[in-house]
Amino acid sequence: MEKFIVLLGTAGAGKSVLASLLKERIESFGASAIIVNLDPAVKKTPYEPNVDARNYVSYNEILSTGLGPNASLIASVDSLVLHVTEIREEIYSFKADYVIIDTPGQMEVFAYRIGGPMLVKAIIEDNPATIVFLIDALFFEDPLSIVSALSLASSVAFRFMYPQINVVSKSDILLPEIVSEVLERLTEEGFLESLIAKNAEAPETTKYMAQGIVRVLYEAGFIGDLLPVSAYNIESIDKLYGRIQQVLSGGEDYAVYR
Repeated sequence: MEKFIVLLGTAGAGKSVLASLLKERIESFGASAIIVNLDPAVKKTPYEPNVDARNYVSYNEILSTGLGPNASLIASVDSLVLHVTEIREEIYSFKADYVIIDTPGQMEVFAYRIGGPMLVKAIIEDNPATIVFLIDALFFEDPLSIVSALSLASSVAFRFMYPQINVVSKSDILLPEIVSEVLERLTEEGFLESLIAKNAEAPETTKYMAQGIVRVLYEAGFIGDLLPVSAYNIESIDKLYGRIQQVLSGGEDYAVYR
């Protein structure tokens, strides 16, 4: 049975690079993996996709009809739904242990329209699956940005309704004190609220709303460990792979390929 890893995140968060690195590391442990590109508009990827949306839908042809770039992408993703049986059959023909799905950079076009979630769920069917949501390290410059990023991550969880692993991408750019004094303490209840309270520049109404959002996320158990991931730190990719195995196996004892 194939296990699906769906990469989601804002434009420039590093989804495609992570897809490539994750495939390499999975294969280094003896498992098989393929990458599915679900972005019909992408011009170049850092990997050779095993299954490619561009073979089923032509974004440029749709763009040439006079639609704008975003409308053309929406139409392209919606058109992919019509080819879901063919895409699914092509994926299953590889008989891979893991299927990594790389999604469009314009996350709002893919995640918040009906076509994106419908396409992903139709491809995965009843197979084990997890979302890996990439939060750009730049969001950790101030507490309000952190709240914004976590809110976005939670909204994606609502849209796709799969187990979700939240990672901090490009973590190599984080200052050591941000890692030790902020990132590693986010699971402490009340910590992020205290950071917001100390923000002298934000209006009180903004801080009040942000603290309310944080409390809801804590109460829902959504703010778990944020896993730092960097393309320059292979150990971080291995940790992510381990976390993925834990989630997909539904327990703490996860499969080790030899």
